[in-house]
Amino acid sequence: MSDTASATISTAPVMKFSHLGLVVNDLPKMERFYTGVLGFVLTDKGATGIGATMAFMTLDPDEHHQIFLVDGRPDEALPTSTIIPGSSAVLHHLSFRLGGLGDLRAMYDRLTNESDRPIKTATHGICWTMYTSDPEGNELEFFADSPWYCDQPFMKPMDFRIPEDELYNQTEEIVRMAPGFRPYADFHRDLDKQVPRDFPGAT
Repeated sequence: MSDTASATISTAPVMKFSHLGLVVNDLPKMERFYTGVLGFVLTDKGATGIGATMAFMTLDPDEHHQIFLVDGRPDEALPTSTIIPGSSAVLHHLSFRLGGLGDLRAMYDRLTNESDRPIKTATHGICWTMYTSDPEGNELEFFADSPWYCDQPFMKPMDFRIPEDELYNQTEEIVRMAPGFRPYADFHRDLDKQVPRDFPGAT
């Protein structure tokens, strides 16, 4: 029996997502963006035996790195998605959770001050969200959870420049009309029955 077949028969061991690596063209520029603009902390940086430079960075003190950058991306344009024009053919986006709507709006201001790259702001019902890109075109999402759930996928454009209470009220009106609307806490109660919160035996 193959390893793949045996893995599908038994219950998979509990795992936690750890990190993602990006192959980049201009490592110093990308390092400045992720540390200087997004606030990542550089934990290690060095060259491999074959001469590739790697930079490791994190936002979580329990993780040595959540993102690592390695040089080697070619100068020529890479293939794009066959369905979403201009989008990557492989990596759709990296996503970052913020503590609340106020923090998300602060990041919106920070990104608009950093560059003129387009920013798309919206709600997914379960969160407020904005999409943009890093200096090499990798798509980024920044979001803050809402107290509501609705069936996904769901996306409605929102204006992050209006007062925060008005943005909150507009979003609630939209989400309450969406299929599957309920408090997000109810959704998470159901999910807790399916997804372990920690490794077995952890305290």
